[in-house]
Order: sequence, then C-alpha cells, then structure tokens
Amino acid sequence: MDAAFISPSGRLTLVECKLWRNPEARRKVIAQILDYARAVSQWSYADLQRQVAAATGLKGNVPFEAARRLKQDLDEAAFVDAAARALREGRFLLLIAGDGIREGVTSMAELITRNATLGFSFGLVEVALYEFGDQGLAVQPRVVAKTETIERTFIYVQKSDSGELRDAIDDSETATSGNSVSVTEERAWWDPLTRTLFDDPEQTPPAYRYPNHVRASLPVQGIWLTAYRSMGDGICGVFLSGKKTELPRVLDQLNEEREQILAELPGGTMDRLKGDPERLGFASYAQLEDFTNDDECRTWLAQQLNHFANTFRPRLKVILR
Repeated sequence: MDAAFISPSGRLTLVECKLWRNPEARRKVIAQILDYARAVSQWSYADLQRQVAAATGLKGNVPFEAARRLKQDLDEAAFVDAAARALREGRFLLLIAGDGIREGVTSMAELITRNATLGFSFGLVEVALYEFGDQGLAVQPRVVAKTETIERTFIYVQKSDSGELRDAIDDSETATSGNSVSVTEERAWWDPLTRTLFDDPEQTPPAYRYPNHVRASLPVQGIWLTAYRSMGDGICGVFLSGKKTELPRVLDQLNEEREQILAELPGGTMDRLKGDPERLGFASYAQLEDFTNDDECRTWLAQQLNHFANTFRPRLKVILR
C-alpha cells in the first residue's frame, strides 16, 4: 500500500493514491483498498509489528513508538491490546487520495457500502497540484465533505474462542416468502439477477438478501431498489425501498415529480405499495402465472430494475447534492 498510519488508540489508516479517471478505474481502486483491508484484518499485532519493521528497517515495537510520539504517556500494553482488537474487527480508516476525486464520489459510496464486510470508515482526499516552474510543485490536500464518510453497522458474534464480524441487515423492508424453499435453492434462483447489467455504468449489481429478494443500492445511502418473488402470493415485483429513517424524506421530494416519474417508469407502475394503499411509493408487479418459466420471470425483473435505476439514479443524485 502507498502509506499507513497508526493513532494512539491503535487504529490504522490505510492510504491508496491514484489518478482519477473513468468509472472502471474507480472500481479498481476500491477493490484494491478493500483487498488491503481484508488482508490486514487477518493479522495479529505481532504480524503488524513484523511487517512495519521489515518496511522501515527499524527494530522494536515500531507502531507503538510511532504512536507514543503523539501521546507521551501512552501505555504499551493497552496500546497493543487496542491495536490487536482493531485489527481483528477490521476497524480501519481507509483513505483514497487523488486528483479531481470529487467526480463520482456518490458511486464510490455505493460500491463501498455494497462490497464491504469489515467495520471500517472510509474517506476521500482530493489532491490539487500546482506547478511553479523552476520553484517546484505545490501539493494541496482537500478533505472531501464529511457526508461522504461511509458508516457501517456490525454485529460481533462470539463463538467460543473466536469471533465473527457480520454486517447488520436492516430488515425494515424485507419481503416475505409464502413457502419453505431452502436458502440454497432460493439463492440459486436469484443468482442470475446478481449479474444484471445496467444502462448506468455506475450502478452496481443487485445483492441477494434472505429469503426471497435482491437489493440494488442507489446514490442516497439507505435507499435501494428491491426485486422480490413471493410464491405464496403468486407475484413478483420491483419497488423503491429503504430504511424507515430515510425513505419518507426521499419520497416526499420525489413525489414533487410524481407524474413525470410514473411516465418514465414501465407501464403499470403504481404509486402505492401492494397491500398498503395508504403508503406512497413506486412499484411494479406481475403475476407469476404470466411467465412460462423462471428465466422469463428473471428477465422481466432485470428489465424493471434497469428502468427503475434509469429513472431514480439521476434524481437521487440531485437530492444528495
């Protein structure tokens, strides 16, 4: 990695420096820094001390000595314990530094939220470069707005002498299933949908959610598209959904363009959610019996997801700004 820092609290900051160009390059940067974080989260404190010593050529407890320069009364044992715990839980600050980094920040947040499996924080630093002829180069770092720092919630599950860090799932909008299909079978049914290609190159593929649906993240954190299939009710559908704390505010703003949005969405799209006519929303439904096979059903769901993404992504970017 390009640079690493450690704080007196034992928390690592990992930095990746890149030139900022196209969306594909951004995805590669994200994948790279997430790979670093996953690898380092497997280390013990002894591993960290060894790697730092090898990189710097210095002997002894180099991470502790570096942190003690900031806090003279730092206790070594407490620092080592805190750093080991932060490593185990993946509680890092991941920073990407680059030129012109503000472009695509929204999609960056989506990709981090979609792919991350550790308890880290994420930040962006835009680096401006100014040339002064023979006098050299001036480098000015600018911290991108705090609102772009990604916060994630995790549950630490203790299993005898080991632990597991799990992403906490918000089930406020979970669709329900009317049958007892196994998780393996259900996941296999949805697998082709998780490879959906969208018109928008910044739209990430949907992710499977137990028991019977997939979610595609959108520019506003806490808002997503849900595609689901209910064997018990004999229907499938796609709708705009999200956390109870975020969705009403977003819907209030979107409803100012309600007629235009419905005109852009596929024919038959409703502005109420099925089963709850008092609840505003945008949803498209179909009867399972209308499809001759599962592939037809999945194709229809993928098309609806694409239409919904094309309609809502630009509007949610405006809301985010």
